Amino acid sequence: MAQDLIEVLVVGGGGREHAIAVKLKESPRVRHVYCAPGNGGTAEEQDMTNVAVADSDVDGLVRLASEKRVALVFVGPEAPLCAGLADACATAGIPCFGPSKQAAELESSKAFSKEFFARHSLPTAAFRTFKRNEYEAARSYVEAEYTSGREVVVKASGLAAGKGVLMPESKGEALEAVKTVMLEDAFGAAGDEVVVEQLLRGEECSCMAFADGNIASMMLPAQDHKRALDGDRGLNTGGMGAYAPAPCLTPRLQEEVGVILQRTVEAMAKDGRKYIGVLYGGFMLTREGPMLLEYNCRFGDPETEVLLPLMASDLFEVALGCAEGNLPARVPHVAWKAEAAATVVCAAKGYPGSYPKGLPISGLEEANSMEGIKVYHAGTKKTEAGLVSSGGRVLTVTGTGVDFNDAISRAYQAIGKVRFDPVDGLHFRKDIGHRALHKPARVALVGSTRGSSSQVTLDAIRAGTLNAEVVLVVSNKSDAGILERAKHEGIRHVHLPCAKNTPRAEYDASLTQLLRNEGVDLVLLVGFMRILSPEFCRDWESRCLNIHPSLLPKHAGGMDLEVHKDVLDAGESETGCTVHFVTEVVDGGACFVQRRVPVQAGDTPETLKARVQAQEGLALLEAVRLFGEVVLPAMMSAVRQDRKRQRKIE
Repeated sequence: MAQDLIEVLVVGGGGREHAIAVKLKESPRVRHVYCAPGNGGTAEEQDMTNVAVADSDVDGLVRLASEKRVALVFVGPEAPLCAGLADACATAGIPCFGPSKQAAELESSKAFSKEFFARHSLPTAAFRTFKRNEYEAARSYVEAEYTSGREVVVKASGLAAGKGVLMPESKGEALEAVKTVMLEDAFGAAGDEVVVEQLLRGEECSCMAFADGNIASMMLPAQDHKRALDGDRGLNTGGMGAYAPAPCLTPRLQEEVGVILQRTVEAMAKDGRKYIGVLYGGFMLTREGPMLLEYNCRFGDPETEVLLPLMASDLFEVALGCAEGNLPARVPHVAWKAEAAATVVCAAKGYPGSYPKGLPISGLEEANSMEGIKVYHAGTKKTEAGLVSSGGRVLTVTGTGVDFNDAISRAYQAIGKVRFDPVDGLHFRKDIGHRALHKPARVALVGSTRGSSSQVTLDAIRAGTLNAEVVLVVSNKSDAGILERAKHEGIRHVHLPCAKNTPRAEYDASLTQLLRNEGVDLVLLVGFMRILSPEFCRDWESRCLNIHPSLLPKHAGGMDLEVHKDVLDAGESETGCTVHFVTEVVDGGACFVQRRVPVQAGDTPETLKARVQAQEGLALLEAVRLFGEVVLPAMMSAVRQDRKRQRKIE
């Protein structure tokens, strides 16, 4: 049965809200989108109308929603939510996608959120909160933390337009940060309460979920670039670009984050603060696991501009399902496209400091006509003379493609069409997505012994001379030295026992699951005393390497001293070691790296073994480097071309 067409209201006027409005308009249910106040981009979209009601005018927004008889109010920024817009909509009987004022306190008060984390055992950094009249106590706490060897972050508890987090690099800077917030009143009322928390180290990731008060349906993970300049330098901004899905969130970590988001929604309901809307968790991926930095009560910006283009489900149905308190009833499974997206922010020169407004903008029609491109407006307005800038972040240019290379390339090609007047009035970063494009090869070590030959690779990674990361060590032996080595290096390590009479394929399937959960690119076998199943060899074809103590194909199938004795018995003048790809034929895979060792007069199997072993670590190091620099990019390129061919067929 055909459903009636409806209207919706999007609250806000930035790039995030433009992306939300465009995605809502894609729904076959949505006839028209009203934007309050909207921007120059929403003003130009078909079946979209800007209305001059400020996003801070709660009464005016409810009145507008009632007059237009909208089926849904979708709130973009945090301020109206923290001011009670969702509550006002509920009183008027209007479905609203966004949390109540009480629930939005997760963002409006960092002191509340940290206490909430602690009370519900959600993983987060150690912290203390201080009222404005507790300045000396805050100073003493900072002094004590640094004396104990711990660094801190200083946060204004209230809403500070994303600028209330101070990242000191020394004890002196930390004490100055406390003074800035508590005595110098740098953030006004937002600094009436201060959170001082332990500095966490790792990679940050933006993890959001659609919440209906009962469940949290996690979106694709994203990462943004906060600094104004290339190389992640310069002042902090609201965000200079973003990309999704973030490769740093492996399947295992994604599952762990999903559990934290779900526990949060359940805990909020238990506390009588039922959470409806976008739950946006900022996570630090530490060695101990994902740790919550903070929650926001709305979509991130510019993350929205990469997430929504990748969403396959109907955003209107998802948002309405959440607003009604039963997402699965409308959308049993929120679906996402198997693609990548990247967005680059076009800012006015000088941002985030002082910058000019009213700069004429052109070239957007040409940019928008390119394949896989959508230009969202963040700070623009229409004038009689044409489109001009009205803010610091002016546009976000989003590219989508089969992978990050494709998406990022498209975004920058489109930016080449955008023109500000004067030309040098446009500023944008030229390295958005660099972490995704140049991510280190993710390596797993699998062994049954000490794994001594892997130490050279581990040392090179620690020294920063090898673009790789050992993310997992697995052994079938509980007392294997390689597990202790991993523990010493701070690497995740797993003992995967093999019960007697377990079929090889069954054991190897468990091993494969472990490897996939960590997003492993390359498997290194280092003294693994098991023959791998044909299924494992096929699953990891061209991505699994073993080292053999001879110059293969000579002496294939031999082991340890037996190989070196055969070399001497054959009267050979040289031997060495070979790193080769693993196939179903033992020692039969293609040779990848070889290092040669001359046979000397008077050599015994033992002396020859010692000199060959000294080369094995170097051979593995060279193999990992070559895999990361040559093999992995070639494999990714082949996958990219295959996906492009498939897309053309479809």
